[in-house]
Amino acid sequence: MQSFGSWQFNFGSARDSNPRTRPIRVLLLGHPGVGKTAIAVRFASRRFIGEYERGAERMYRVEDHLASWEIVDPPGELTRAPTESRLRWADAVVLVYSVTDRVSFDETWRLRFLLNQARKSSRKVPPPVVVLLGNKTDLGSPPGGDRMVTTAEGRKRAEDIEAQDFHEVSARESLDQVMAVFASTARLVQLMLPRASPATPTSSAEDPSSSAFRLRASTDGSIDARRRPQHSLFKRRSSISAKGVLH
Repeated sequence: MQSFGSWQFNFGSARDSNPRTRPIRVLLLGHPGVGKTAIAVRFASRRFIGEYERGAERMYRVEDHLASWEIVDPPGELTRAPTESRLRWADAVVLVYSVTDRVSFDETWRLRFLLNQARKSSRKVPPPVVVLLGNKTDLGSPPGGDRMVTTAEGRKRAEDIEAQDFHEVSARESLDQVMAVFASTARLVQLMLPRASPATPTSSAEDPSSSAFRLRASTDGSIDARRRPQHSLFKRRSSISAKGVLH
């Protein structure tokens, strides 16, 4: 068992759960302030929240028409590198940077190096899907935008670090963009780690903005998001906790 702040994770030596039955495990990594938590909350709750307490680990458990998910959002402190066991735990790793912050873009090199090192230490573990994600495109839009990293640079970086996918999003302004990232990640993980096929989505599920979820804090301190019946479409509850023990 590894302990990080107030969270504890039973990662084990490899991905020891059956990939056909367990949730897709996603690890969000990035420089402080790039919007990792905003992206996770946007996906889990369909809401944008701009301010969060830094330095706290969070796990989001989500069930939707795409898959079941466990999304870990570690703190982005520069002094804390992700551990090898944490990297081996993930089916997919999303490297997040801000298109308005060149330093956060450069940090993706180091994070990819750490992924490679973790992979070398455990050859029996399948490599995770790697996604490069540029956030905060709304702040970089002209006129007067502060974009420092172009889309072309992002695509080139994705090729250089051998990421399987590349996206640019605005977690603040577009739920559809965030949903597209996770939909694509689910498809890539299902290709690399064969799973049972998800249920065929209904017409309402195909529209991310019409998906109805409820969010609740579990007794273990994690966050559960489950689909509500359609008649409860506009009745959402949200609660976020960053303290607890995960088993």
